[in-house]
Amino acid sequence: MQGRKIFVRIFIVFFLITTIFIVYFYTLLQSATTKSVSKAFEVKEGDSTAVIASKLQQKGLIKSAFAFRVYKQISGSILVPGVYVIDSSENVSSILNTIAKGKSSVIKVTLLEGWRAKDIEEYMVNEKGLSQFIGFTKKAEKYEGYLYPDTYEILLIITPDEFIKLLRDTFVTKTKSLNPTSDQVILASIIEREAASDSERADIAGVYTNRLKIGMRLEADPTIQYAKGNWQAVTLAEYRSVISPYNTYLNDGLPPTPIANPSVKSIEAAINPAKHNYYFFFHANGNIYFSKTLSEHKEKLKSL
Repeated sequence: MQGRKIFVRIFIVFFLITTIFIVYFYTLLQSATTKSVSKAFEVKEGDSTAVIASKLQQKGLIKSAFAFRVYKQISGSILVPGVYVIDSSENVSSILNTIAKGKSSVIKVTLLEGWRAKDIEEYMVNEKGLSQFIGFTKKAEKYEGYLYPDTYEILLIITPDEFIKLLRDTFVTKTKSLNPTSDQVILASIIEREAASDSERADIAGVYTNRLKIGMRLEADPTIQYAKGNWQAVTLAEYRSVISPYNTYLNDGLPPTPIANPSVKSIEAAINPAKHNYYFFFHANGNIYFSKTLSEHKEKLKSL
């Protein structure tokens, strides 16, 4: 009888300890905080479960690295390398599920040469589905010309301000050896919109440089397109009806600011324009035609 009582007591103590441990372990599996904060988390190739758990705890995404390791072992989950967006309010089960699916939170975006801030917003919102970029144009248009066009890998949760900084920093890196002036960036933005191929850039730059030297208006169609807010072909009436300081048919010199975001090639062309005596050009049938005089220009237009 005495032995039975001892056994019951031991069982009760064991049961209580086990229950307390299970409850405590359960609490360790819950979210690290009730405050919702999204954080980027990278699982590198070769990272062990212990390393991943430790990094998660250091970032404040889980309460216990030990509990994470145990639960991962029990669940049999396989952790897939990648970059993930994890919310601090997620529990361990949810975090494991995210990493085990291997659905990375990094996407690739490609900004085309010659896009303006408005084009970038439309692309990021409509094609990439990043709703946080609604209103991007208002934030970015003051940096027009310096939002470097390239392919980027970004987090799905990137903010417009962070993206603008990334584009501007890339511009600085790409043009460091060139050190272009603001006028050269403006000219490069026009060249970018005009050139149909790389081989044309320097010659087009030469035409505009020649015009600027003698005080001749640039008469560049892309400046009107920028002023009216789209890249549709300029109508005959719009050459005079689009009243704007960007309309280089109505105003002398360069427009006030860049009209697009140019590539390094266009910036190089603006800095080192081709030396020739051309003052006119146009595109037709997939070719570009240069002329020295207005009469020659008109004759070529008539013949095509």
